[in-house]
Amino acid sequence: MMPRSREVMVAIGKQPSVLVCLLLAGCMTLEGKPTAVSSCSFDQVWDAAILTIADVQLETINKTAGSLETQWVEVEGSRQAGFFQRDVNKERLKYVVEVKQDGSGAVATVLQLREEWSPMGVRMRQWRGIPGNAAEEQAVAAAIAKRLKEKGC
Repeated sequence: MMPRSREVMVAIGKQPSVLVCLLLAGCMTLEGKPTAVSSCSFDQVWDAAILTIADVQLETINKTAGSLETQWVEVEGSRQAGFFQRDVNKERLKYVVEVKQDGSGAVATVLQLREEWSPMGVRMRQWRGIPGNAAEEQAVAAAIAKRLKEKGC
């Protein structure tokens, strides 16, 4: 008996590493995500990306594929829970930065994966994906671009 698509999606949602693999495999693209475009070489953009997210421990560094991934970092929750709007929710995030050759230069694309946890509700005590913060993604891309501009390219 084959599992129904909803059951498969629930199973995928419970496995963040599976979600990241699917994301990086192309089921979800980085198109439209903030980028830092530069005339600098791939290596210079790669180094700038690493330095920009250096305050968060890196989980995956794959220079051949041009992919960086940070570990999960817990941050203050932005949502409240329950009828009394209590501050009991937790959130965590990680960054995925993809560096690719682009003509004579290179481009770094930034994606923020974000999850929340709540002690309440149907999916209580489970991490579940929520939209990343676009302003924070843009800030990381801008910081990479600033580092590259300081190098003169």
